[in-house]
Amino acid sequence: MKEETKKFIKELLQGGYRASAIGLSLVLAILIGFGLGYWLSIIFDNRIFIYIGLIMGIIAGFRNLYLMGKRYK
Repeated sequence: MKEETKKFIKELLQGGYRASAIGLSLVLAILIGFGLGYWLSIIFDNRIFIYIGLIMGIIAGFRNLYLMGKRYK
């Protein structure tokens, strides 16, 4: 195999890993925030915690997205 082809395949695999790590980080942050908000809403019997947890999860997810994008740049 040519050296150029090996380099291309290596960069392609690394790029796929980065993209999946960024997507997974975003989704997990949102799910964790929602889960904590849901748990708190059950404990305190107040639905506002679901919304607060979801908003905090979205903020954390996009913060992770920004930091990972900045690191890979």
